[in-house]
Amino acid sequence: MKTTFLIAALLLLSAGAFGQCCGSVALPSMGTVWAGPDHSLPATRHGLAPERDLREAGGITMAHGELAAWEVMPPVEEVPLGDAAREYRKEHASAKKALVRWVKVGG
Repeated sequence: MKTTFLIAALLLLSAGAFGQCCGSVALPSMGTVWAGPDHSLPATRHGLAPERDLREAGGITMAHGELAAWEVMPPVEEVPLGDAAREYRKEHASAKKALVRWVKVGG
């Protein structure tokens, strides 16, 4: 078993080594150097683009009688973190616990 695994690993590693050393015959041996884009022109002033409407149908849409959410919704009463932790601790203490019984089998 170990011999089969060793032979498979050797074949895999030798194939990878062959691909690195001998597989790139057509490519130059030196790597290419990355050069960033050249933005040699300075910034110039020009006019803005003409205004255009982003909605499908132009015009103004108005609705009457709508209220903002803060005017309609009641304020949320937040429970302090300590009180919430105490409540969870009480629930955990009163929760039904699982019974675990270890039985030793055989001697």
